[in-house]
Amino acid sequence: MKKQVLKQLTLGISVACALSATAKPYSYPNAKDISVNNFSETGFKAGRVPEKFSSKEQLNVGDEVMVYDRYINTYTSSNGKLKRDRMIGRLDRLTVVGMAEELGEDYIQVKINSSTDWGMKGKTRFVKLRHLSEYEDYKNFDADVYMVQNIATEKLRVYQRVCKDNSCPPKLILQTDFVAGFKKGDKKFGKRTQVGNYRIFEWHKFYQDRPGGHYPSWFDPTYPAQPEKEDSWSKWFKGEYMPWEYCTTKDGKRKCSHSGMMRGAFGWYTALVEPNYGQDQWTHGTIGWAESSEENIKRAKGEDFWGAIANTFTSLRSSGCSRVSNPTVAFLRHLLPVGTPIVKIYALEKYQDEASVKKNYNQDQEFTWDFALTKDGVRGTHKDAISSHKQSVEESGVSSERILEEGTFKFKNFPLVTQQKNKSSKCRETDSSNLRSDYRKLRKGCNLYKIPADAFVGSFNVDTGLLEGYAHPKAEGIIKGGFRSQKFPSFMDVKNYK
Repeated sequence: MKKQVLKQLTLGISVACALSATAKPYSYPNAKDISVNNFSETGFKAGRVPEKFSSKEQLNVGDEVMVYDRYINTYTSSNGKLKRDRMIGRLDRLTVVGMAEELGEDYIQVKINSSTDWGMKGKTRFVKLRHLSEYEDYKNFDADVYMVQNIATEKLRVYQRVCKDNSCPPKLILQTDFVAGFKKGDKKFGKRTQVGNYRIFEWHKFYQDRPGGHYPSWFDPTYPAQPEKEDSWSKWFKGEYMPWEYCTTKDGKRKCSHSGMMRGAFGWYTALVEPNYGQDQWTHGTIGWAESSEENIKRAKGEDFWGAIANTFTSLRSSGCSRVSNPTVAFLRHLLPVGTPIVKIYALEKYQDEASVKKNYNQDQEFTWDFALTKDGVRGTHKDAISSHKQSVEESGVSSERILEEGTFKFKNFPLVTQQKNKSSKCRETDSSNLRSDYRKLRKGCNLYKIPADAFVGSFNVDTGLLEGYAHPKAEGIIKGGFRSQKFPSFMDVKNYK
């Protein structure tokens, strides 16, 4: 009995100490920074898109290249004939070992130096040239902005690195809700959002999983029209809005249901992130138009009446991806260039210094960003994933007939700690970081995957976007992804600031 009491007391002290580390006052330079303008032209630096190869003349034996496409086939050769072997995926490192002239212009021979399929490491195989590019994973890209997703609280935050010399901490631009992955009955936790350090590799507009797949594009001029704005959320699941049939085979019998499973599940835009390891860790929009997509985010989390009912029988959440409203993802598309770090954590939240918060942030200030979603750029990537920034759309001369929806995205940049509120099991935002009396309730609220309270390590400072003594929890249900060699960028460690 004494041991149990001692263990509980130790747990209380350790968690409280983690949440009450020495405050570090901070301030920002007087120069105007991007987080206080109207976000017309961000000027944030973008990572260079790696050049894809189209000719053997671009390569030499000994060059290090990478797989650019998400998955590609490899081949062995026997008596001059190619035989398909196992697949390799994006970011896999390859060395060119032969030009395979006997196979024409399509194939080269490579040695696989590293791969998500560990069984392929060290193998020599033939691959198609057009699936390869220069090596670029953006791991060392000196980004101007970055995104943090706290899976425990389902809060997404974007920060600007105002002082790249670490003389001042990053500054919050945006704080909003997101829906993390979770499926009932997923005993192996394969449908959860994974903690880890990622980079935005591509932006897609009106993304879909694949032609004939589960989730047809939100808009495509060749598809049936999407539901109207006044239609209920359930219409996005109806077969009349799907462009193809969804079929399964069980016990040798093929059964076709309605045409797809959900129309527009990825919403207006999708950020494809890497390293991904085939675990579908994208960040994307959702079903519905601008206003209704906001409601659908709450519904997926069970925060409204119908969502609460539906979530007792099934899960409306994603299968690993991070989902936000469509105006939010349109703003993120405009704001965050290729190469932007996305860091997914599972952490307790606090302020680095409450006095500095009040000095450097305005709690009442509201920001706006006008959007105009056009019909252009369907399933386009990079520049072809055309921004919905209204000013840019108007300057491009797009006719009003090409605009699907217009509106204004409103948000604040005042950092709010998401924590357990006294005598409540619900997660709430607050401008006070006093968590000491609430640590015992972590199993109930602000802890999506319900890990033990003593599994939390360190904390996340929501006002500065910095981690303090943080490590990913070692607990059942917390799955690690992203870069295996870099848990999070060094600029996120509070110890590295002056």
